[in-house]
Amino acid sequence: MKKVMITALLLCAIVVTAQEKGKSEVRLAYSDASYILLSESFANSLSNTIVSGITGVKYKDAKSTVFGMYEMGYRYNIGERLKIGGDISFMRTEDKFEKSSTNPKTVKRRSNYFMGMVMGQYSYIKTSRLDFYGSGGVGFIGLSTKDQVGGSYKDNALGFAFQINPVGLRVGKAFGVFIEVGYGYKGIATGGFNYRFK
Repeated sequence: MKKVMITALLLCAIVVTAQEKGKSEVRLAYSDASYILLSESFANSLSNTIVSGITGVKYKDAKSTVFGMYEMGYRYNIGERLKIGGDISFMRTEDKFEKSSTNPKTVKRRSNYFMGMVMGQYSYIKTSRLDFYGSGGVGFIGLSTKDQVGGSYKDNALGFAFQINPVGLRVGKAFGVFIEVGYGYKGIATGGFNYRFK
């Protein structure tokens, strides 16, 4: 959590500095986070199978709720076609399942994902109202998980994160909408709004 706060403060400081020097933009976005969700689903299925085989505890009636990945970002023009910046993202998932053993109970598990990335963006075709571009970035992802019922399970982890979007399209002048398609921790598709300062 501290790393996310530090990243957000640094991002704000860069925005203020860059607005004094030249063109910059801020953005708000939503992504499908399919890479994380598929990885989490596979890991949960595997661990539940192993635990069931060793202890005899069964997991059933699993229901998952995903709130999606929300993102706040910043870009600064360092050339006619090249931008650099950063994104911070947050996603929450909630899993509810029946844990059956000698003492059966319903468990609700909440996972919070925090992600920070340094991003680069290159415009293939750029006009005053249209920007066709590609982008990519690297950074970190933090995970905090705990059971809401029973409190028997807690986990914190920090790891490497990446995103590659070979296709991105922005439409608009100062205020615009955009969509990006690619692969990585944000998922396959990301869409949102951004605003360019001059």
